[in-house]
Amino acid sequence: MAAIFIGAFLLAVMFSFFWLETFFARNTADVRGLFRWLPLLLIFLAAALTMRQWSEEQKMGTMEVLLTLPVCLAHLVLGKFVAVLLLVALALALTLGLPLTVSFMGHLDWGPVCGGYLGALLLASAYLAIGLFVSSRTDNQIVALLVTVLVAGFFYLLGSAGITDFMGTSLAELFRNLGAGSRFASIERGVLDLRDLVYYGSLTSLFLLLNVVSLDHSRWSKGANTRAYRRGALAAAALMAANLLAVNLWLAPIHAARLDMTEHREYSVSTATTDLIASLPEPLLIRGYFSAKTHPLLAPLVPRIRDLMEEYRIASGGRVTVEIVDPHDNPAIEAEANQLYGVKSLPFQVAGRYE
Repeated sequence: MAAIFIGAFLLAVMFSFFWLETFFARNTADVRGLFRWLPLLLIFLAAALTMRQWSEEQKMGTMEVLLTLPVCLAHLVLGKFVAVLLLVALALALTLGLPLTVSFMGHLDWGPVCGGYLGALLLASAYLAIGLFVSSRTDNQIVALLVTVLVAGFFYLLGSAGITDFMGTSLAELFRNLGAGSRFASIERGVLDLRDLVYYGSLTSLFLLLNVVSLDHSRWSKGANTRAYRRGALAAAALMAANLLAVNLWLAPIHAARLDMTEHREYSVSTATTDLIASLPEPLLIRGYFSAKTHPLLAPLVPRIRDLMEEYRIASGGRVTVEIVDPHDNPAIEAEANQLYGVKSLPFQVAGRYE
């Protein structure tokens, strides 16, 4: 069964990389399109691999046997977790053919590739922990699959542009810090941020802890003799969750713990630029005008410019605000760009998908 899920995952990766990301039309030797879709594809892979881990045990009546074994519950949970994590690692390893092929076609920067796979494994760990917890709460595999997709999808969409665009700056930043998908944006471009790694580790630890509490809860007696134990277990879980939240909040304003893994340090802000941003007398708005449809040869430049603007925003500590707009969606913005900044619409002859 796992082989079928991994095979479907690989087919989805190939389709998104070559078709949705139009790799050949972009004429650029990178695998950024691979990592752009991994946060979404890993949701379904993790849900499929974890849906029967505990629910099948409950359905077949073997859960009672496991719970009576002289084995720590944490060890049982970690055993299940490591097993499915190895399957995901195998699935990710099978995608290495893509960067290897691209490296033969042109010069490939391997720094972002290594960072991307590390981030993908950490993100998958969080999704797997969610799936194991959900599976422990039901004996129906389909229910476990759907609920895992919903919960993991919620964390994925939490910090997405479709939600944060309708919020103020402070609230949007908070949601970006809570979103699993938005956290992956830095990793996608080749920047490893300590805050992102701690976030994925915290999310994984939290749901593994909830998994242990959930299994332990199934063998609790409802009598008064175990009331103190039950309260202590729940209090310990709540304290652990509070500590993980506190660590992430403490790291939130720290912007220096970032590693630019690109070959030429493309996303490293120089000291002079940092000093200039720090000396700004008032908040600065950087607005980027990007059309949704552009020439395929220019399309790879769009995410690079966006990423550099994002690095300025992160390095500013709140002094710089970044805004991305499509002038074709708003005639007023298009007129403003033309009149004030001389940004004019320039039509291109857009070729087909593979031309």
